[in-house]
Amino acid sequence: MDFSKLKAYMDVLIRDYHTPGVDCIVYQDHEMVFRYFAGYSDIENDKAMTGNELYFIFSMTKMITCTAALQLFEQGKFLMSDPVSKYLPEFEKMKLSADEFDCGNAAKITTGGSMGEHTEEEIGGYAKNQITIKDLFTMSAGLDYDLGDDAIRGAIAEGKTSTRDIVGAMSEKVLGFEPGTRFRYSLCHDVLGALIEVWSGQTLGEYMQKHIFEPLGMKNTFFGIPKEEEKLEKMAALYAYDQDKKPKRVPLECPYNVTANYESGGAGLVSCTEDYAMFLDALSCGGVGKSGNRILASETVDLMGRNHLQGKQSEDFYQMRPGYGYGLGVRTHIDKAESGSYSPIGEFGWDGAAGAFSMVDRKNKISLTYFQHVHNWELKIQTEMRNSLYESMD
Repeated sequence: MDFSKLKAYMDVLIRDYHTPGVDCIVYQDHEMVFRYFAGYSDIENDKAMTGNELYFIFSMTKMITCTAALQLFEQGKFLMSDPVSKYLPEFEKMKLSADEFDCGNAAKITTGGSMGEHTEEEIGGYAKNQITIKDLFTMSAGLDYDLGDDAIRGAIAEGKTSTRDIVGAMSEKVLGFEPGTRFRYSLCHDVLGALIEVWSGQTLGEYMQKHIFEPLGMKNTFFGIPKEEEKLEKMAALYAYDQDKKPKRVPLECPYNVTANYESGGAGLVSCTEDYAMFLDALSCGGVGKSGNRILASETVDLMGRNHLQGKQSEDFYQMRPGYGYGLGVRTHIDKAESGSYSPIGEFGWDGAAGAFSMVDRKNKISLTYFQHVHNWELKIQTEMRNSLYESMD
């Protein structure tokens, strides 16, 4: 394989898209076959990329949370059809909005164009459908992405700051639609994170550390801003594109970890390119990592990467990712004509609000991990990057 086209595209991101710094790793069958980093981790202080940077991975947390939950699914801790209220009783009776559902703002969250929703919805009664575990995996529960609503702020004011506390407050939300009927990018995987704590008896971070990070050798992945000075110095500066598509520095913070004790299953992790690449390599190889440790059964990885949306759900998701369906926490390729992607049907992955991108190709046992640290990026870079990879493989 000649990766000159993929390398050239990394340079395009810096030159034409004004990306401060880029870092990309490609694995094939446990072997790192491509690694390239360039640009700056800190423009203002003239710090060049070293490849050792740490990043807020934002929604790339979701794939790890869903993997953790699927491990517990394999252990028989729950069924996909189980109501969430079986494990979190406060979610039994959910209010339902009388307003017409609009998924537009939620879509902006994926590219960092918005850091959250602030919804005011008129209550139209109560939902007839119970939210199921599968609804959480597939973003079909009807929740929003508002971490600043009255219930959550009230819980924090009362000193309720744990993951379980904050997710419990989310049960006061007004659902945008009947659970299981539509798709809405939302706090579903944060709720899934609380369920992992209930099923495992551990905090979300403790569970991930023992069952994913340690088995795969991921030594630099954790929740929250690092406390150790050595790791804090490795954090890449955070930027956001302005109206002229130029990067402007923004505060180094993750608004999704709303308290020091809250571990956001949807967007709370910090990681590095090398760590996340080992995670994706494990998925591309049927659940077995480079270390030889298995984190998921091959059949479970297949289930994760299969499209689970139907009807209006699929229509909602197509607005965000044309040519893709949505599996258990991941987009999944279903239509090459719509996507314009060279990747095979079934390629899956997700991305993060600061531009991180993941791609898993089980057919070829290939994975691509890309990290940058700038919000408000353009979605088309994913297709261009993905196609540059497959052009390199011809």
